[in-house]
Amino acid sequence: MQQRNLAHIASQAFNEPLLLEPAYARVFFSALGKEIGISRLNLPDEQLTTSDMDVITANFMTEGKRKPRFYQVKNGIAVLPVTGTLVHKLGAMRPLSGMTGYDGITARLEQAISDPEVKGVLLDIDSPGGQVAGAFDCADVIARLRDEKPIWALSNDMACSAAMLIAAACSYRLNTQTGRMGSIGVLMAHSNYSGALEQAGLEVTLIYAGSHKVDGNPYEKLPEDVRADFQAKIDAARDMFAQKVSEYTGMSFQSILETEAAVYDGENAVSIGFANRIVNSADAIDVMSSELKLKPITRGISMIDEAAAQATLQAATMQERQRISGIIAHPEAVGREDLAGSLALHSDMSAEQAAEVLKSVPAMVAPNTDVVASITGCDAAKGREALAGVLSKEPGMTLASAERIMSGVPQGSSDAFVQFMEKEGAQAAGGDNAGNQGDEIDQLASIIKQQG
Repeated sequence: MQQRNLAHIASQAFNEPLLLEPAYARVFFSALGKEIGISRLNLPDEQLTTSDMDVITANFMTEGKRKPRFYQVKNGIAVLPVTGTLVHKLGAMRPLSGMTGYDGITARLEQAISDPEVKGVLLDIDSPGGQVAGAFDCADVIARLRDEKPIWALSNDMACSAAMLIAAACSYRLNTQTGRMGSIGVLMAHSNYSGALEQAGLEVTLIYAGSHKVDGNPYEKLPEDVRADFQAKIDAARDMFAQKVSEYTGMSFQSILETEAAVYDGENAVSIGFANRIVNSADAIDVMSSELKLKPITRGISMIDEAAAQATLQAATMQERQRISGIIAHPEAVGREDLAGSLALHSDMSAEQAAEVLKSVPAMVAPNTDVVASITGCDAAKGREALAGVLSKEPGMTLASAERIMSGVPQGSSDAFVQFMEKEGAQAAGGDNAGNQGDEIDQLASIIKQQG
């Protein structure tokens, strides 16, 4: 639910000089009074009751008022920003948190195409790409709408990967002299936490039905058959990517594949066929207006439209920020910071939904950096650096215990000692158990001495 700071609005509206047209002032104070609970509004020539204020507000909203624009219009050109990481569904009309939703691009584009004052659309792109999900549908919508009105793309200063797909779907493509275009390829990342979990003494057991249900899980090394399946999907997505760019631009499918996902700067992007011409970004709108033979348009800015658009943007921005901070700062994110960040920035989960996901993943216990520094930096660690490194990571290890252990090992033989410990699975524990295990460590040290 969007929240409005009515108290702040009221403080700016009452006991302050305002520059408002009288008829609109009547509407404004009726709407504000209704929201903050005023039962009667006294105007110079009339008194308005709550019912009167309702009628005035309702009439104003239904008298053919144009929807707020979520783009700027200059000389008949609607400028739509496409910035940051591109994601499937952002649930907002403008970029938030460094991301742009494919749904936002198509929604704003459809509004601009239906706007009678808009003669053409310029996508102002500065994006390294993003998700595959939603990208091809968005590009197809752009390619379809460009038959209704010209849709140009400006790489300002990056249109790569998914952003290149969006640019390719446009009628005409501009690039700045330092703009980067291309990267027509697909990638996938797999995380393997099995080693870290083993070091932390944690074991994850997956219980599932269906042999492919846990393909790509982060708790084991990626099996070769699963890797081959993922590679096949990646290859198919790349072929689809290249085919779409070929259809949109007229370039040959093979020539696109032969770029091997390379990125081209400035004039090189024009030479390869990704861009049509180089422009200064400040001149892009004028260049497009000139090509379309549009006359400069001068019109006033609707205060109502701009205020409504700004209020919608501010509310959506605040809501998204609260969602992201709620996930990252949630208690369940401790020890799972990377996953929490991914859920916050690459999904539309609420903080509560993300907490349930985080709770199901074991938290990673980070070594005590103070203990690590004290052990690896003590005098006893000199000539026994490898052993000091191992001991500093042992759970419960103290500086005193580590010094006693290292003092029983000759300088220079710690590498052999570490190898022996790893082979035999010996562990040195500090704290209350240090005394009990000290003899074992001394015996191991003696063995190392005997070995030479």
